Amino acid sequence: MCEALTGPPKKTFAVMLMLIATVSACTSSKRKEEGVAALRNSYAPVQDMGIVISAGGINLFQYSQRVTDALLKFKNSEDGCKQAATKFSEPGKKALAAEVCRHLGVAMGSYVLAKEYFGPKYNEVYDEERDWLGHDEYARIKEGLPGLEDLSPVPSSSSGTDVPGPYSEYYSGHVYKAYYRDDLVKALWRLADRECQTAKAQIDQLDQM
Repeated sequence: MCEALTGPPKKTFAVMLMLIATVSACTSSKRKEEGVAALRNSYAPVQDMGIVISAGGINLFQYSQRVTDALLKFKNSEDGCKQAATKFSEPGKKALAAEVCRHLGVAMGSYVLAKEYFGPKYNEVYDEERDWLGHDEYARIKEGLPGLEDLSPVPSSSSGTDVPGPYSEYYSGHVYKAYYRDDLVKALWRLADRECQTAKAQIDQLDQM
């Protein structure tokens, strides 16, 4: 008699547990899909910039337009990228999602910064265009972007200093390194590409987890 009474409730409880587990698994899977989708949405405009660069033959005006468009799309998706980590239940996945956003942020920032060094810069002090930047400026950029590769300095000028042109007379006898702006632009593009590829690999990894 007692077994007959206790049997059905136990069976019902087991079924309820199974239903709860199924619903939980479905919810977790859906949230993961939403998180991955948000990450891919932020990845898209950064990837677009990589495609623009790989095509080649772009001038400053075209580059400025494309990077502005990509930055706008990236900013529109940035909050979603940051919120993506909350879609993952496990700490490891949350941390990996946050890393994706960090890498994409560095990549987009590198593309934006490259616009400032695309082509020679007008120098009001000496009334000329120069195609290089000073060591202090380069050092500040390197500090903000530790992953940026080291650049080779501009060869020494005939005056014996490391800076060509007008600065030579002011730094005569001193070691003052300068770097070509074009070299910096290409280094920033390469950094952006590496960061973008790392982010893509991490997104794919999260999608499979």
